[in-house]
Amino acid sequence: MTSFDHYYQALLNGEMPAVDASWGQGKTTFGGMSAALALTALERDYPQSAPLRSLSIHVGGALTTEQPYEIATRALRAGRSVSHLQAEVLQNEDCATVVSACYGKARESDVVVAADKSDPGEPGSGTRLGYIQGVTPEFVRHIDFSYVSGGLPFSNSKDNHIHGWMRFNDCSGPLTEAHLVALIDSWPPATLQKLKSVAPCASITWSLELLDSPSAGDAPLQANDWLYYEVDIAEAHGGYAHTTARIYRADGSLLALSRQLVVVYDKRS
Repeated sequence: MTSFDHYYQALLNGEMPAVDASWGQGKTTFGGMSAALALTALERDYPQSAPLRSLSIHVGGALTTEQPYEIATRALRAGRSVSHLQAEVLQNEDCATVVSACYGKARESDVVVAADKSDPGEPGSGTRLGYIQGVTPEFVRHIDFSYVSGGLPFSNSKDNHIHGWMRFNDCSGPLTEAHLVALIDSWPPATLQKLKSVAPCASITWSLELLDSPSAGDAPLQANDWLYYEVDIAEAHGGYAHTTARIYRADGSLLALSRQLVVVYDKRS
């Protein structure tokens, strides 16, 4: 079982090791890992002094674990203040994931609106959800989850939200933007709790906005620090669902905003 740090450092060094099965959902690499690998490749090929502002992720197909892959990167536009970069994760000449990243330098402005702070409570509080062989995806072994409210997958829950804590359990270094991407997508789609029995569910598109860098402030975040996650199902019909999420530091300050389009295969013709 290989930690996220191993892949992050390998990509920064120009290597591209195959993703081991411990990061899989079945034989497929989980989407947050694919997006994080793409972001790391962009960080390596196009170092930026400006903070990462947003990511747009399109999951076009499966990235099979234990198999070689490639990541093609390019600069779409590099301006004085804002740069747009793109990475494609390719396997067997097919595109698995496309990531578009926007970096923007801070500038003086009279418009200042502070985000509302949350009161998430004691870091790590709630009900722990651990890895269960044959039940949870393999990648859950790398991450600690603690449910505060909302339903578990396939529990026929009446809730339309999930609140809880998350952190890496096998990383000890700084929490980078790539770490954060993998961590945020590790939660099960909020729609799974609405199902009565096991059925496939997958993200199609994902938009992520960073309000703050994990390394900002007097106490930069570490990969084993608890972060608080709140997600709501905004709407669902026709086999698709729209979810919105907020990610907070343990002190309640807003770190990121996330929105996903999810497909649910609960009924088959």
